[in-house]
This record gives sequence, structure tokens and C-alpha cells, in this order.
Amino acid sequence: MTTNEKSQYFRLRELTISGYKNINNLDVSFKDQDGITVLIGNNGCGKSNIIEALSSIFAGLYNEKLHTPQFSFRIQYELLYHTIDIVYDKQEYVITVDDYQISKASLEKDKDIYLPKNIIACYSGEYLRLFDLFFKPYYDNYITIVKKEEKLPSLPLLYINKYNLEIAVLTLFFYDFSVFSDISSFCHDTLNIKNIKNITFSFNKDKKVLSWKENEVIRMVKLLCNSDSIKVGDKETLSYDVFKRRLSSYEGNERELFQHLYGATMSKKDKIITDISIEVELNTGSVININDLSEGEKKYILMKVILETLADENSLLLFDEPDAHIHISRKAELGDIFEKYKNRENVITTHSPTMAVSFSSHLIGLGTDKGQVVKIDHDKEKIVSRITEKMWNVHEQNAFLSSNKPMTLLVEGKTDKIHIEEAYKHLSGDFPLLDFDIFSMNSSEHIREVLIGLSCSEIKWDKQFVGIFDNDQAGQKDIGSGFEKEKSEERIKHVKYKDGMPSTSFYAFLLPKPSGYTDKDFTIENCYDASKYEEAFSAALEDKKGYFVGLSIDTIADDLKNKSKTILANNAKSFAASDFKEFRHIFELLDKIRQLRG
Repeated sequence: MTTNEKSQYFRLRELTISGYKNINNLDVSFKDQDGITVLIGNNGCGKSNIIEALSSIFAGLYNEKLHTPQFSFRIQYELLYHTIDIVYDKQEYVITVDDYQISKASLEKDKDIYLPKNIIACYSGEYLRLFDLFFKPYYDNYITIVKKEEKLPSLPLLYINKYNLEIAVLTLFFYDFSVFSDISSFCHDTLNIKNIKNITFSFNKDKKVLSWKENEVIRMVKLLCNSDSIKVGDKETLSYDVFKRRLSSYEGNERELFQHLYGATMSKKDKIITDISIEVELNTGSVININDLSEGEKKYILMKVILETLADENSLLLFDEPDAHIHISRKAELGDIFEKYKNRENVITTHSPTMAVSFSSHLIGLGTDKGQVVKIDHDKEKIVSRITEKMWNVHEQNAFLSSNKPMTLLVEGKTDKIHIEEAYKHLSGDFPLLDFDIFSMNSSEHIREVLIGLSCSEIKWDKQFVGIFDNDQAGQKDIGSGFEKEKSEERIKHVKYKDGMPSTSFYAFLLPKPSGYTDKDFTIENCYDASKYEEAFSAALEDKKGYFVGLSIDTIADDLKNKSKTILANNAKSFAASDFKEFRHIFELLDKIRQLRG
């Protein structure tokens, strides 16, 4: 589809949110996402808040009486070859369809033309905030109508979680497997379920359910009961064949079956069906309750029903961390699953590196700046990806880009990061203006590559990057090429001027040796009194005793060195402030670099 063509199906195009939690003036473009948008970022960066904001927007658009957004927004999308642009400032809507303005009342009246068919959210955790705020009013309204009206409404906002597992399984097995071979393969091969052995329905003991209006939900329940009346208070166990036979005259499709079972089971006070228990036979021959499946398999079932049954090309699907509870070996498969259903509009959140790799062409990175959600600059993403592709995965790159500190430190090892963080906890009072994040690069060469690579880009970096090199042969070699001394402090070096123009963003220094230190090599561990490392080495040696057999002397030495470094880093978390006195020289250099910014 070219940029001038409008989509027949629902497609998000632009979204601006202002005033929702920590989101203020956030602009997100969906134009190049091709039906799959993966919001990636660290915990707390606002990924779920965007899911909530989209839920609030459409909850207000479908029925203003059931929900009113409490923030300003602009959303643009395409549907049925129309471009719909909606601006809301917490008081009134300005709605433009193509080149014509329409009223909010007209939008609600003609929702089949101007609004997506439904918004479906899937969340696997215990947290029900999303449901309570935006979906519950529609849920309550639907249940009220189910009880009183003969004609059932559509349910535009549908929230799916683990409590819908049983009706999701019944919906999947309701398909004709001889026709829907992909559903058959999913049930039999992916889930390893050979068949459903039996289904036990428990019916409400309260005779008030008999007062419900005769409608499609009631007629479906009567078919299950094989009777003209509901078996109040009874339990009935059906084989799968009997279940299918009793519903042989049921006229609904799989989507309608789910919705009617939903209506019969989801009322909190006086549901008709109070419980459904399903036993399945696995390919191995063992029989288990469906709830004994793994959490990952349960999540797969819910996603499959959403994507295959409940949604269509005019749906918006909101998946909050769909990879949660799914084994890492299967997370990569999610990319293939969603790629098959990119004719729906999918918005997905994750902080999983594996998921990020699977959706590398659909990612939108998020970070925070002064507490506010920000979209990571795409040009910066490309530069960092190119420079660090052999060092970091996509998630690590995103964490680096989303740092909102005025200074970013690049250190050689993971334990270097721990030591500096612990030291600053004790010495921060003497350096109150320092504020930094730390990233480990695994080698001095990588520090050099990143600093020079970033400085050579045409992008303006509104922060300082500082490489802290071990004062050893490798560090001295890498800091000696591409850097030159800072006039104000010879221990500090900066990346060489580009085209004669000085940069105040890229600096480096070797770990400063204390007076009296004579060895040619100096690493972060040498900042402590030697007794601290001796204790860590002794503990590592004690732990290693008995495991020398079959290992070379070099391997044993490397193992002891790495283990003692790890032990020292863990011990540092309980050190006294006096143990970190030599780290003061590191922070003094960092504070001088901070002042060079002006």
C-alpha cells in the first residue's frame, strides 16, 4: 500500500497523548509498523500507560456515557478507506472524517463505519487496573443487557485473561478441525492435546437466573442442559462428543460461542454457569485438568483465540507483555505468530530481549526524561544499533538510549559498575551535582569504539559520555588512539576534535592510581585495601577446592580470578564508607568533566 492509499482495514497512524500519568506531549507514529507495534523499554518507562491511554480513548469514543478520558489526545487512523482524525482537549471533541467534520454523536451512531469493531486487551497477571478503569463499564453494561434483553449487543471492549481459559479452550475445539487445519495443529501439536475427555458445567443454585430474558445466551445454556429449562444448582459432566452433539443445533459461530459463554459465566453475582472444568487427554495418554497446563501454554491459548476468533481486520489488539510466563525457547515463536496476524492492528509491550529480536522491524523504543515518557530518537537508534550490534542485544541498546541522566559512564566489566555504584552511595554527599548511569562494555576496546562511533555521528547528544578505562596495558593502548589530553586536566582525555570543532560530550580517563601504588596494572578492585581482595580470593579458593580435576592451570586461574571478582563485588555492598576512599579520585575526575559542559 502506498502512502497515498487508504486502508480498508483498521490501521493506527498517529497518536499524541498529553496529561496521562507520566505521558506528556508524547507523539508516536504507527505509519511504518505494518500492523505490529512493539513498545520496548525498561520497567517504569510508560509502556503499559500507552496501552491504558489507548483503552481510555476508545472507551470514550464508543460511548461517552460509559467513560470519559481525563487527558488530552489526538489520534488518527484509517478504516474502510476513511481517514479519521480525532482531537480531544478534555472538554470537547473535534472529529474529522477525510475533509469533513462530524459530531461525537454521529461518530457513536455510525460506529460500524468510523470506529474499529472492537478493542481487545490481553493481560496475564493479577493486576486488574486496566479492566477496572476502562473495560468494566462495558462489561457491566453487557451483562445487564444479557439479563434483560432478547437482542444482545456487541461487546466493543473485551478484556481477556486467565479467567477466560475454559471458554477459550471450548471455542478452539468447537472448530471443524478438518477445515481449520491450523487450529487443529495448534491444539494437537503445539499444546499436545489429543482431545477433550469431558467437560463439567456447574449451574447457579439461585433460581433468579431463571428470570433472565430468553435470548441467545439462555438458548445456548438450555442446549447444554439438553432441556427446556436450566438445571439450577446441578452439575453435569459431558463427554466432548456429547457437548458437540448438544450444540449441533446452535446457530452461532465460534466468536459468538465465546461471547455467549462469556455472558453466561462472567457475571460476578448471579452468573448462570458458575464453573467449567475441563479434562483433556494429552498426546502422551495422560489425562489432566486444563488448569494443569503451564502458564505459557495458557497464555498461548488466550492469544490464539484472540487472534483467530475474536478479532478481525477491523480490530485493535492490546497485548501487555504477551511473552510473560512463556519459556524463553518459545518466545521467539511469537514473532511468527503475530506476523501471521498483522492484518489486525497489534500493539504489544515487552522488555524481553528475545521478543525484541523477534520483532526487530516493529520496535518503538521508549524511555523517560525528567519522569516523562519519551520516544527514543530513531536516528540515534540506528547509530547505536550499528555501533553496538556485536556487543548488545536490542533491549540493551534501548536501555542505553533511554537513559535520561546527564552523564553516561562506560566501564569495562559488570563488577566495575557495581563497585562505582556502591562507592557513590557513600560519597554522593561530596559530589551532589553528579548524576549518571553506568553501562558495562566487556572490554576497553568496546568503550573506545562506542565513544568514537557516537562522536563521529552527525547527531547532537545532549549529554556527556565518559569512558573509564582500566589502568592496564589494554586500557592504556585503547585510550592512546583517537583521544587527546584535555587542557584543563591532563588525566582527562576527550575524543579528538572533528573538523576542528571541539566536543563537550565525549571523554575518557584511566582509573587513577593512588600514590605509592607501583604495579604496572591497576583495575577497579585495586581501589580497595588489598585485604578486601585477599578475603574474596580466599573465599573463591575455598569454594573451588575439589574441582581442579581435569582443568588446566590457566583455566583454574581464570576461574579463581572471575569468582573472586564476583565475591568482592557482592561483599562491597556491605562495606563501610571508609573502604571507598580511593574511589573519591574517580568522582573528582567525573565532576571536573561535568563542569566542562558549562
